[in-house]
Amino acid sequence: MDKYNSKTSFQKWLSSIKLDELSKKSRTNIKNFDHYSKKLDFRTTTKVLLYAIYEELASFREIDRAFLDKRLCKEVGIDSISHSSISRRTAEIDQEVLMEIFTDLFGKIAKQKPSSKTTSLQIIDSTTIPLNKTWFPWAKFRKTKSGIKLHLNLCYLDKDNQYPENFTITNASEHDRNHFEVFVDKAEATYVVDRGYFDYRLLDKMNRDGYFFVTRIKKNTKVTVLDQFEVETPKLTDGQIISDQQVILGGGVNHVTERFRLVTVLTKGQRLLRIVTNRFDVTPNEVADMYQARWHIELFFKHLKQNVAIKNLYSQSEQGAINQVILTLIATLLTYLVKIELNTKATLFLLKKTFHYLMFDPAEDWLGQFKPDD
Repeated sequence: MDKYNSKTSFQKWLSSIKLDELSKKSRTNIKNFDHYSKKLDFRTTTKVLLYAIYEELASFREIDRAFLDKRLCKEVGIDSISHSSISRRTAEIDQEVLMEIFTDLFGKIAKQKPSSKTTSLQIIDSTTIPLNKTWFPWAKFRKTKSGIKLHLNLCYLDKDNQYPENFTITNASEHDRNHFEVFVDKAEATYVVDRGYFDYRLLDKMNRDGYFFVTRIKKNTKVTVLDQFEVETPKLTDGQIISDQQVILGGGVNHVTERFRLVTVLTKGQRLLRIVTNRFDVTPNEVADMYQARWHIELFFKHLKQNVAIKNLYSQSEQGAINQVILTLIATLLTYLVKIELNTKATLFLLKKTFHYLMFDPAEDWLGQFKPDD
C-alpha cells in the first residue's frame, strides 16, 4: 500500500494508507505478523479484506473464489488464496494497528476538512448488527440472538460531507449511554443525539464542561418555562417553529437542570419535536436544522449495512469480526479522501459503484467520471 505507483483505481483507493508512517509499535506488530506468513503478510491480508468488504463478498469461501479473476491476483500480488488461511489471518490482525490506520486516515481528512463549533456538528448514535447465537456465542444480546453494536461519532460538515471520526464496538446488550462520554472531547463542539441519550445530569455536566448539545426531550420530561422568545421566522422547509423558550428541566425529587433552550417544531407529518439545547447564539430554525442533521448518521449506517459487507461477518471469532468492522470504516475513509481530492458532491455510494466497474482500470478512468464542483 505504501509504495504504490497509483496506476489503477484500486491502487489509488489504497494509496492513502501509509504503513511506513505508523508508530514504531504498530510497525513492530506488522513485522511480527509478517514473520509467520510470507504469502498473506499484513499488507496483502488487508488488501484482500478491503477488496472483499467493498465488493460485498459474502464469506471467506467467496473471497477464495474471487482469485479466479487474474486482475485481482495481479493487484494483490498472489495467484490464489485458501479460505482457511484468510480466516486465520483475519483473526490474527492486531486491532490496535487497524485503529491507528483509521486514526491516521481521519487525521488526513480533518486537515483538509477541519471542523469547528460554527462549521460542523458531532452526531452520535449506534447501530446493532444482529448475529446467529450459535455461531457468535460471545456477542451477548438476547436469549435467542447474538449481536454487536457500533457506537459512532459522525462529523457533519454539510449535507454533502460527513465522515466517521471515532467509534467503539461492544456487545449489542451494551447501553448507548455508557459510551456517549467517550466521544465528548472537543470543547465548544456541538453534539447532536437522539432522546435515547437524554439525561438531566449529563446535560448539566456537558454545559459545565464547555460542550454544546442538541437533543430531544422525552414525552414525560417536566418542563418549567422561564422566558418566551419571539419567533421571527417560524417557517421551515419541512415544518414550522411553534415556540422558542428558556426552560429548566426536571423537578420534584429529580434533578433540576441549568437554564436551557427549548425549541418546539411541528413537522410536516404533524409530529411535535421538542428540542433542547444550550446554544443561545443561533436562530430556532438553526436549532431545528441541527437536530434534523441527525438523520445523516442513520443514512451512514444504512450505507454500511446495504452497500458494504458489514452485515455478513466473515469470522466467527470476536477478534476477526471486530477487525472486519474496523476495516469497513477504513474503507469508507479511503473513499471519502478520494471524494475530497475530486472536490465532488458525489455520494460515497456513487463513488463506490463506479469504482466497482473500474477498479482494475487506470485511476484516471475512475476519477474522470466525477467533475469538480464549483
